[in-house]
Amino acid sequence: MRLPFYRYLSGLGIICLSLIFISTKSLSQSNPGQSNNFVVFPVQVYLSSTAPSPNSFISIRNTSTETKRFQVKVFSWTQKEKEPLQLIPTEDLVVFPLLVTIEPAQSRDVRLGLVVPATSVEKTYRIMVEELPNAQTQENSKKSTGVSFRFKMSIPIFVQPEQKQSQPALTNLLNNKGKFSFQLTNTGNVHYLAKELQVTGTDTSGKTLFQKSKTGWYVLSGSSQLYDIELPKTDCQKVANVTVNLKTDTTNVSQSLPTPKGVCP
Repeated sequence: MRLPFYRYLSGLGIICLSLIFISTKSLSQSNPGQSNNFVVFPVQVYLSSTAPSPNSFISIRNTSTETKRFQVKVFSWTQKEKEPLQLIPTEDLVVFPLLVTIEPAQSRDVRLGLVVPATSVEKTYRIMVEELPNAQTQENSKKSTGVSFRFKMSIPIFVQPEQKQSQPALTNLLNNKGKFSFQLTNTGNVHYLAKELQVTGTDTSGKTLFQKSKTGWYVLSGSSQLYDIELPKTDCQKVANVTVNLKTDTTNVSQSLPTPKGVCP
């Protein structure tokens, strides 16, 4: 299953708005996952098969004024360089119940149970909570030519190894005619969250000529993510060095690319 993806401010959840297509919406790290009709908490789940009970739960709260039905599914989650959200149905986790009906202003817990052992590398999953149409909504959609809005929400689940080590790195810095690219890599055995990316251009004296920021996302164990950015044309011939600073949830990493001939297109 593939979803269109926009890297968002904190990386702790995804809301999908279903029309004819699916798009994504940003979430704040400090808030529970939420849509116009419901919220899900917590926004990420950590499990371990070494714990006394490798189980957890998420809570779905109906914030609308109507009774809502929801379907819950779980997927294994992997990444490719340009596809950070690859989802495949899995039975590694048991979810109960799979279908819930929630009255307005009420909540319902959904239990999660791990049925496979942890390994030396973190296993990653996503649980998808999807709003289902109720009988009234279906009836109204038959009588109307309007668009019916339904929401999906994706919550990350991490099954961590006993010994955890995150190893973020910046690699393959390249300037190609004013288009600067680089990769975030992770050779550790657990994920990290790229909270902030800053690209700075300086001249031979170290004076800052430009500075641009990008938001990052999760980088899973053994994965890499490619980023690119258009460099400013102003004073491009004076740029002698381009530096990328990465701020993660655990550390900071920096890498520079000398550009003695400038970065002009």
